[in-house]
Amino acid sequence: MAVCRRNLRAITVVGGLSLLIFHAPPGSAEEERKGHGHISIGYQYISADGFESSIGTLDVGTTDTHTLFFQLDYNVTDRLSLFVGLPLVRKRYQGPSPHSVAGLDPPNNTAPFIDDGSYHTDWQDVRFGARYLARSGALEIEPYVGLEIPSNDYPFYGGAAVGQNVNKLDLGAHFTYVPPISDAFYQLEIGYVFVEKTLGVNIDHWLVNGSAGYFFGPRLSGRVFFLLKKGNGLVFPDNFPLPRTGERWYQHDRMVRHNFMNVGVGLDWALNEKYALSTSVMTMAWAEQVFIVDYATSVTLTRSF
Repeated sequence: MAVCRRNLRAITVVGGLSLLIFHAPPGSAEEERKGHGHISIGYQYISADGFESSIGTLDVGTTDTHTLFFQLDYNVTDRLSLFVGLPLVRKRYQGPSPHSVAGLDPPNNTAPFIDDGSYHTDWQDVRFGARYLARSGALEIEPYVGLEIPSNDYPFYGGAAVGQNVNKLDLGAHFTYVPPISDAFYQLEIGYVFVEKTLGVNIDHWLVNGSAGYFFGPRLSGRVFFLLKKGNGLVFPDNFPLPRTGERWYQHDRMVRHNFMNVGVGLDWALNEKYALSTSVMTMAWAEQVFIVDYATSVTLTRSF
């Protein structure tokens, strides 16, 4: 079966445990890119239970995260494209270990108490940057640079925090391989993220996102994928001795390493020439110093223009 070439880009948004993975719409690699692009709206739900610490899994409670993500991609030339995105996150924590600002020493009178069992909603980090199509053909190579800046001074202390509220610089490259005589496709995106230091602690990390898929027809494809985050940072409880009441504890979510690997499956439908729908489900296969994701589901609608 002859399969048309497609833009198989996987976009990953990472902010604490707020993860989104979705695919851009199909399109011919031979058509002109300049002046075209796409707008994406994605939704994801994440259920997490327990924290994987240096002494094993801790029953510290659960989190439920709903994320609505908006992204615009625009091709300035046939090779250079710009993107901007912003997630709206709604999250709650339920459990025996709420983070209370009143328990800090001295008490923090400016940070709100958000681990009250209720949902808290806030805009997270604005992400914008550029990609350059360095190589086209069966193997496409597209280096990128991205910058994440908090959209507002949202609270970061608590299990219900929507993010870490720090600046990030992401450098990497996206690779797509579609064999000339095959219905399969392969993708790999490798990036290194430089993160603003908190109390002098380095939490820079690698992000690796890979997938392998198959075109079942001109409009339907399936894929398996993984997302790996591996990097620097402190560990709990080793680096946070009792009593956990000072500034170091207040800032701990900005300094813990939060390493993990998620794996999942997805389906992508080209509804017509302009619209595409993508769905996925994933779970956490490996966790280190992070809330453990039981499962996450997502759906994304993308419109080409």
